[in-house]
Amino acid sequence: MSKGISISSLTVRFGGVTALDNVSLAVQKGEVAGVIGPNGSGKSTLFNAISGIVRPSSGTITIDGLDALAVAPEKLVRLGLARTFQTPRIDPGLPAGDAILCGFQTMARQSIVDAMLHLPRQRQEEARMHEACDSILEKLGLKDVRDVPLGELPMGQVRLVDVGRAMACKPHYLLLDEPAAGLSLPEQRRLASAIRLLAAEGVGVLLVEHNFGLVGELCRNVTVLDRGRTLLKGDVESVRSNPEFLRTYLGSHAA
Repeated sequence: MSKGISISSLTVRFGGVTALDNVSLAVQKGEVAGVIGPNGSGKSTLFNAISGIVRPSSGTITIDGLDALAVAPEKLVRLGLARTFQTPRIDPGLPAGDAILCGFQTMARQSIVDAMLHLPRQRQEEARMHEACDSILEKLGLKDVRDVPLGELPMGQVRLVDVGRAMACKPHYLLLDEPAAGLSLPEQRRLASAIRLLAAEGVGVLLVEHNFGLVGELCRNVTVLDRGRTLLKGDVESVRSNPEFLRTYLGSHAA
């Protein structure tokens, strides 16, 4: 069975508008692949299609050989697909640490009886979750804001919490939608370090970003979208030096 996320000839239409047109790309376990493009190029639509939120008009998406289009979105999560959103979906009153702990629930093994009676097995699992949450907070530089409600944090830190929540479910594949937007340089470095660690642990990461500097630092291969179509695809250096890329993307979106 083939491993990785494979997208072939993907087309998504909303009424008379074609948001994605015949897009193909792949990401393997342990790889960080990049997708870039200006606003309206179809990047978030691509993520929505992979995660089952949007139904493609044509094309295929497979995850480890499984037809992802035949699987409900919640089952894709249980099978190891996690994502963040361009605009984080948060409860502003929820402390940062608790928000990350929520990410462990898709992997929780306790039964209803365990939870109701708070049996030793339940207590042991809760202890493991809190220990893993502490590790994620440390990796992302968020330990000092563990008890701070998300509504009181700057958006950059909220995005890091969103990444931490996605990391918590121990995904096989992680879709990161503009995770560096609003982050300071030290926060970007912590994010980059966490992404490298995930890839080293065998997680396949698909990174959508405007920040081409971060993409160039983390990714070996990149796909450039423009108005829903694949403008360029290849290794970072060849894309970076391509005149079409320089004209279409960096002309108005330098990073």
